[in-house]
Amino acid sequence: MGTATTTVVLASAASKRPVNPVPPGWPKVLAIPKLGVRATVEDIDVRKAADLHAPHLWGDVAWYMRGARPGDIGHAAIFGHLDSYCCPAVFWHLNELNPGDVIQVTYRTGKTLSFRVLWKGVYLNNRLPFKLIYGPARMRALSLLTCAGIFHRDGTGYDHKLMIYTQLVQPTSP
Repeated sequence: MGTATTTVVLASAASKRPVNPVPPGWPKVLAIPKLGVRATVEDIDVRKAADLHAPHLWGDVAWYMRGARPGDIGHAAIFGHLDSYCCPAVFWHLNELNPGDVIQVTYRTGKTLSFRVLWKGVYLNNRLPFKLIYGPARMRALSLLTCAGIFHRDGTGYDHKLMIYTQLVQPTSP
């Protein structure tokens, strides 16, 4: 009869720490493959959570920089225009996303993070779920927001917002 040997591998304390999938710096590009969207990410700084702010350019998206970065633990928020003075803008087809669809955020380092759509909702402007847009969370969430509903020419704009709620899946590139 042979003798059984047991090998014991000790993990260092450093190897037990969770790895943060988010690279240093800021997000650079938002891509939605299903919709053919590839947009530059502008960073915006709003003073209060109730101040939603779209990007300066119709084809860009805007990341709320006082909140979580896309991929960090917490709720990250990215805004985009539905339309412009003349034609559709970056999030014109955002309502076509469904649970399971993929959103990608690429950082300045070239690392891309993938998010999977969990659900979508349309909310009156005065009934937005701000805790899900800006609040703390235990998960790595990303919300995409754009205008929805009826456009009012009295200067108040659209009366609703469309929100796409996603969760980090995994890093997909270097």
